Amino acid sequence: MTLIVALTVMVVVVSCASLLIKTCAPWIVSSAPRAYLGASALAIVAMLLMPFGLWLVGGLIVLLALRQGPVADGRMAALAGVILAGWLYATGIGPVPAVLIAAAATVPALLLGRLQARSGSLNLVFQLATVAAIGFVIVVHGVLADPPGVWRPLLERVAAELDRMGAVMSTTGLARDQEANFIQASAERMWGVVSWLLLLTSMVSVFLGIYWEGRVERIAKLGPMFRQLSAGRTLAVLGLVALVGTVGFQSGLAADAALVLLGAFVLQGLAVLHAAHYAYGLSTAWLVAPYALVFGGFTTAIMLVALAVSGFVDNWFSLRRRLPVRANGRS
Repeated sequence: MTLIVALTVMVVVVSCASLLIKTCAPWIVSSAPRAYLGASALAIVAMLLMPFGLWLVGGLIVLLALRQGPVADGRMAALAGVILAGWLYATGIGPVPAVLIAAAATVPALLLGRLQARSGSLNLVFQLATVAAIGFVIVVHGVLADPPGVWRPLLERVAAELDRMGAVMSTTGLARDQEANFIQASAERMWGVVSWLLLLTSMVSVFLGIYWEGRVERIAKLGPMFRQLSAGRTLAVLGLVALVGTVGFQSGLAADAALVLLGAFVLQGLAVLHAAHYAYGLSTAWLVAPYALVFGGFTTAIMLVALAVSGFVDNWFSLRRRLPVRANGRS
């Protein structure tokens, strides 16, 4: 329960920060000094609101990439990355992890923001980001002799710290066996989880950047784009292949790829949900309730599976085309 409350508070704080930036976005992108100030401030906020604060940094980078104005998005990404890496290194995690985390927060947002600016297609950005995340998983399994072994020492240290605080099970042999099994199972899927989180962070950054650009231009941009978000049938077929590889052949690579694709279909399921909310003209409560269930602890797994299934099915049966059309012609 404490974790759920903490997550809720973090999401609320990030949402409030996003609303503040929404009003300040025209001011931030108007000149280079203001953009430098905004990037520095958001990097500091990201330090305090890890990991959700990374969305704000990425969102600003995407916004600058979309505006293509007097402010160079690459310089802003480098500035934010240096601040993040310096702070992470100061916490004692080591130079390599600090640089990797900072790069993960800035480089994908920069690349996807530029792709969005050139193509104007959120679907293309979403699909290529998903493919890139799967490609990352493939590279990890191809390069590392023991992919889960990278995470095992970290998970063991975390478990040891929890043991010392008395937050885990008792120190009986059975409890230790259970703990060892849990560590092993977690290590085996950590690359899939990390790849999915990287995809999620990158796409939320793109969503924020498009939303803020719409506020600068005083038009609705994110809503119509997000309601049409689609992974496509090719990725849906790849999802089936990954599922067969996971269940039928017990492949670790297939299981990690399946996690990434599951996350992609969750995002598409949310797009279907938003499209239905818009098409039927429902109140905000009908949209807030599913999000609350996602963060509801016991209902999280059920909601994620439901969203993933709806997103997957939408690739084959075009659920959104069956929705009524609003009077203004958009669905």
